Amino acid sequence: MQRLSNAEVAALFREMAELLKIRGGDPHRVRAYGRVARVLENLPEPLERMLRFGTLSKQAWIGPGTVERIKQILRTGTCDDLEKLRAALPPGLRELMRLKGLGPSTVRLLFQRYRIQTLDELEQAIHSGLLARLPRFGVDRIHNILREVEGARRRRGKVPLYEALETVDRIAAELRDAGALEATCGGSVRRRKAMIGDLDLLAAADDPRPLVERFTSLASAEDVLSSGNDAASIRLPTGQQADLWVFPLESWGAGLHAFSGSKEHVVALRTRAGRRGLHISEHGISHRTDGRRLSSGRTEEEIFAAVGLPWLEPEHRLGLNEIELADAGRLPRLIRDEDLRGDLHMHTDWSDGDSPPQAMIHAGADLGYEYLAITDHSKSLTVARGLDEERLQQQVRQLRDLEQQIGRLYVLAGSEVDILEDGSLDLDPKVLRGLDWVVASVHEHHDMDAATMTARIIRAIESGVVDCIGHPTGRRLGRREPYPLDLDRVIDAARRAGVALEANGGPRRMDLDDLGCRQAREQGVWVAVNTDAHSPGNLAKRDFALASARRGWLEKRHVLNAQPLDTIRDLRADRLRREGLAVSVPRTIRLTAETEETPAPNERAAALQADKAAALAERLQAAGPDNELADRLERYMADGTDTELAAALALLSDNPLQEAFNRLMALRG
Repeated sequence: MQRLSNAEVAALFREMAELLKIRGGDPHRVRAYGRVARVLENLPEPLERMLRFGTLSKQAWIGPGTVERIKQILRTGTCDDLEKLRAALPPGLRELMRLKGLGPSTVRLLFQRYRIQTLDELEQAIHSGLLARLPRFGVDRIHNILREVEGARRRRGKVPLYEALETVDRIAAELRDAGALEATCGGSVRRRKAMIGDLDLLAAADDPRPLVERFTSLASAEDVLSSGNDAASIRLPTGQQADLWVFPLESWGAGLHAFSGSKEHVVALRTRAGRRGLHISEHGISHRTDGRRLSSGRTEEEIFAAVGLPWLEPEHRLGLNEIELADAGRLPRLIRDEDLRGDLHMHTDWSDGDSPPQAMIHAGADLGYEYLAITDHSKSLTVARGLDEERLQQQVRQLRDLEQQIGRLYVLAGSEVDILEDGSLDLDPKVLRGLDWVVASVHEHHDMDAATMTARIIRAIESGVVDCIGHPTGRRLGRREPYPLDLDRVIDAARRAGVALEANGGPRRMDLDDLGCRQAREQGVWVAVNTDAHSPGNLAKRDFALASARRGWLEKRHVLNAQPLDTIRDLRADRLRREGLAVSVPRTIRLTAETEETPAPNERAAALQADKAAALAERLQAAGPDNELADRLERYMADGTDTELAAALALLSDNPLQEAFNRLMALRG
């Protein structure tokens, strides 16, 4: 079997869906291929293992025909259905279909009528006026398509980080099979840049020749650009160049350092070495004057120690002022996976997620989270089965029950509410006010100018009910550029309103980018490092959100979901109070970073109950009608069995029954 990752097999099913769309094929088959691709990307184990143990066919949407296609892909790198589709259509049509404004029917029309099948031919048709002859191709649409063509050209030869990682992991496995003692990536992949051009592969071996031979004979090597004793370069199908350098094991650290930092970082460190009479290269450390070898550089720590510095993490090595900061002992301690206490953006099968809320809650608890927020889409995003006000309130009730039943962590009832074209929110602010956490995001109408888009997002920030702006610049790596936006103004508005910005960990987003994270940090704006998970397995994939945060040099103190839950709740309560929307009710139990021992189960349950009572008391004090809560108050006054409501009323008055009556009158009014 070929060494293909789950994501690579998923990409082939996605390609079949796209090609079938262009051909105008069966829409049910198109959707089926797309569903299979999503399932494969989220599998908990490698496909080969699941096939071996017979567990693959038990997955949703994986029927016998799909299993056979997967087996064929793993054997040969492709399948009959895909090859038939590829043979029927020019390869450039898929690239055209990725341009915003050109759907499958339009691409098919352009090909059938004018034989347009490449970016160059499309651009020529635009400039010649050919496109303007087609119906519904006005000046604005043609201008936008031309802008998309220019963006696609800039992205050629570059792939998103997640694709690059899949490629280098596969090649590294091949190199280890060929005898490599060490094999990994260097360059911008190791520094976790969002979009990757050329790939740097580094290996250590006693004899480099078998590694070079294996590298140049890879199935993915479309062209061998060079080949030597200990280095080689190949061209990949993506248009990227992949370079391999092989070092003796005793120089592994020196080689790894030389090909991991940015050019500016490597020059700065070698300049520092020169001032100390040393010469540092990929071969090790030597005297600058006589060339006498001092160390081969077995580890990177030796390289940094030679110039009086601690080891710098790859994301530090950007060629900024990291050398000076490290020298002064002021280098930021970058946010780490273990610093995260929860996740504040995820979806369930109430909207476009794959699993019910309880599965997400258990997955979060298994990761050691203290809290998580369920944030399904709102009603205008119909393609994602977004929730209207009634369904959202039904979900909130279910989440309150699940939190009590599961009892392993705090569950925040939330929403990812759409920011509409005019900046208003897609759900009634009175309903949003009663939630624990609200992410507001732009999902449609990306083609605004910078001033209009900026004003749109700022209006959402200033609503008072929004806690975080999701994927703030709207980019889709390799597919869609960020929409025009004055990020400085957005960050300033977020700072004034106490609203966080999200570093979205969707592998195709990574939004905010590292520069945006750095700006937020400098302006004192919280960043929420979230996965935007659509399945339990996605919750554990925090690498891509962390990559942006770490490249932006965020520390634990800058990341909102690295803080105790009370910090998150207090921020929301303070904002609502400032806006005159609610009055904060003190909670009786706090679980903070300073808690020395993990609460016992009964203590955690008590804390949950106390927090739920406090949250309910806040909801009771919120202005405006709330029929569901009014009905609950009536039942309590009739039978007195709602202990949670009784506890909330007791926080507000020494006479809970009288308080219930007063609140009922206010709510019915």
